[in-house]
Amino acid sequence: MNVQNKKAISTGVSVAIVVIILVVAAGAYYFITSSSSSSTTPTTTPMTSGASSTTTTSTTSSTSSMISTTTTGPLPGKGYSIGVVFDVGGLGDRGFNDLADQGMLRANTTLGVDYTYEVATSVSQIPQLFANLINDHLSLIVGVGYDDDQAIAQYAAQYPNQKFAQVDGDIFNVTNVVAIKFQENIGSAVVGAMSVALAGNRGQIGFLGGVTVGIIYKFWNGWKYGAQWADSYLSRVQGTTYNTTLDQVYAGTTPACFDCPLTGFSDAQSMIARGDSIIFTAAGGTGLGAFNAIGEYDGAHPGITSTGTTTSGNWNWSNSSRPAVLAIGVDANQDYYGTQQYFSGASQSSSYSSNATKLTPPSFVITSEIKKVDVGVFNVMSWVVDQNFSSLWNNPAKFAPSFFNGQTVACGPNGDAPCYVRGVYELGLKQGAVGPTNFQYSAMYLTPLAKQVMTQITDGIINGSITVPEDYNPSGS
Repeated sequence: MNVQNKKAISTGVSVAIVVIILVVAAGAYYFITSSSSSSTTPTTTPMTSGASSTTTTSTTSSTSSMISTTTTGPLPGKGYSIGVVFDVGGLGDRGFNDLADQGMLRANTTLGVDYTYEVATSVSQIPQLFANLINDHLSLIVGVGYDDDQAIAQYAAQYPNQKFAQVDGDIFNVTNVVAIKFQENIGSAVVGAMSVALAGNRGQIGFLGGVTVGIIYKFWNGWKYGAQWADSYLSRVQGTTYNTTLDQVYAGTTPACFDCPLTGFSDAQSMIARGDSIIFTAAGGTGLGAFNAIGEYDGAHPGITSTGTTTSGNWNWSNSSRPAVLAIGVDANQDYYGTQQYFSGASQSSSYSSNATKLTPPSFVITSEIKKVDVGVFNVMSWVVDQNFSSLWNNPAKFAPSFFNGQTVACGPNGDAPCYVRGVYELGLKQGAVGPTNFQYSAMYLTPLAKQVMTQITDGIINGSITVPEDYNPSGS
């Protein structure tokens, strides 16, 4: 019995040892494979449709971020891809580039399209950035900005099977290129007319452009036309002559001046000192600097009551009085920037603007002249997925009638040559792609007279009784 018991104990111990060894080995294997997996396996993020998922890996360099996305599920864009070359100024401008980024990301989340992108830090980089994307064999390559004209013209001819689109592009009549254009002049005219009504008779309003270039002159000339139209309209309906003073300033002459917030800050300070009560910023990131100058001024100066008198204390984001100086944003809805929570907050990240529950009226940014670049980028990509890219070429009178019918001067490198062209996708007031925002944070400052003026000019533009010139040339105030 004792021997048998000793043998039994010895066997049990042996079995136990073997089990322990196996457990330890299994644990070690799990640890090694888990560690390896965590360093090489992409993360998984639910798609917004809720029907599938997206797996993303990314690597970054000083000028680009290359992202490869693989989708699973019933999304129609599986197997398609989009690449974007962002303009100088880059992501985080809360405007032009960020909108193109939103269009690209929407194509990924709603269509399942893979995406990658490059960010230009100088114009000289642009050709190489396009070459990088061409090597990726993408379904669509999108250039953001007029600086891409030369690169797209070259590569579209060199690679006729590669599809291109360009925001603010001037490459027409090329079967593999879509120029995404906007009626910035018309949207600017509406906010220009509104500015006159808000500034009051013999008021002074200002325009801050980023760069002395045709597309910015197009904003200026539209804004100027709207202001002059409002002077004429109000003189007639009010029975007294309106004579608004227009102030015109540009941050510089090179594309880098779209990303000079310190210059925008000092320019806005000078404009305020000259008496501008409303400043429209068509200046990219430079305009954010102007916002900062306006917000600092408004926070330290009395507000203006509905009767035109100044308050006894500083405005300090009061609903009962209007700030001394109002700003107008551009491209994206930038109205949130002038709220107290955002402007005074420690975190002024682009994501913070989308958290509306943290932001409350009022805002010194009364509205923004939107330019829905995101819609243009997304729609062209969706046509690629639907195999309808050629529809823009085949139906020019539908997608850009003024270009096809020769009713525009937007052709040629300087925007001064008449044209009867195909391959243009134009978005304007009728499509809700330009014009003012919904005054989410500033409705209390929008007077009945300003509403009346905006309604009159908008209705006139849509019914054709008012024609806003499309002028890409410099002009006086």
